[in-house]
Amino acid sequence: MSVLRPQPRRGAIRWSTLVFLVLFTLLLIAVASYVLVPGFEAAQYLKKQNPDPTALTPDDKDRLRNLQAWYRLLLFILLFILFAGIVLTFRFGRFFFPRATAPRTQTQYVDAWAESARRIQVPDADEDDDEEEEGER
Repeated sequence: MSVLRPQPRRGAIRWSTLVFLVLFTLLLIAVASYVLVPGFEAAQYLKKQNPDPTALTPDDKDRLRNLQAWYRLLLFILLFILFAGIVLTFRFGRFFFPRATAPRTQTQYVDAWAESARRIQVPDADEDDDEEEEGER
């Protein structure tokens, strides 16, 4: 007997996706408030000290390049977490790497008349005669 599984409704949001997006949003808020805002303030401070970008000292240019490199790395890590989380949540792999299934079996069709003839129980002729005689009395 096969077990019936309920089919997911189309358009229904998957709870795992919702949880992932909420947690990612909280992570993004934490990163923005603890890392990005102080970094932007430091970059603005360096630029306010020297409004002309060509007048920056080599040390200040190295600091700005270092900040840019760290923020590019941080952006890459956050985007990678977002992409990997969405791929794992929606399980896109099932479309490209389907699970192995058992080979299909050919349905055996049985002749219903032959099967009924095989199963029928015909009473003996002696029993029929006894029943008829009882009915006449």
